[in-house]
Amino acid sequence: MAATTHMSVVIADAGPLIALSRIQQLDLLRGVFGEVLITTTIRDEVLPAADYAGKAALQDALNAGWLQTVDVPLDDWQALCSGVDAGEASAIHLAGQLSDVLLIIDDRAGRAEARARHLRFTGTAAVIGLAKLKGLIPTARPLLYALRDSGYRLSDVVIQSVLDDVGE
Repeated sequence: MAATTHMSVVIADAGPLIALSRIQQLDLLRGVFGEVLITTTIRDEVLPAADYAGKAALQDALNAGWLQTVDVPLDDWQALCSGVDAGEASAIHLAGQLSDVLLIIDDRAGRAEARARHLRFTGTAAVIGLAKLKGLIPTARPLLYALRDSGYRLSDVVIQSVLDDVGE
């Protein structure tokens, strides 16, 4: 896990928010990072969507204030890689405007775009690993498998890498 918890700004894409909320672990983001930023585009992706397990937790996090919304116009922004959706584009654009940023993003196209722009990023599985290292959860394994069981794409290689990193 290349990510550290010493970033001054953490920005999350929609996928990690939905994934963690579906397994009732959204609060791990607050525990690991404190305040987390999302863009209005991402908020609009995750809240008006059809009901899904964990949607109320996202609204609660916004109401509590640890999940903060930032408006990021994409008027003149152009993706360097194909397949980047509007939410990913807004998160990447915001990350590019700030310094000392960690982007939490799982989508392959979004990660390629972040890499092309030399942004620091990590994924949902690594957040679970960081939560284990910080003592917020006793073990990472059940949560990693719960993510996959909830329909989130998580390869055996990624799961094993996180487990190796946290000594499980």
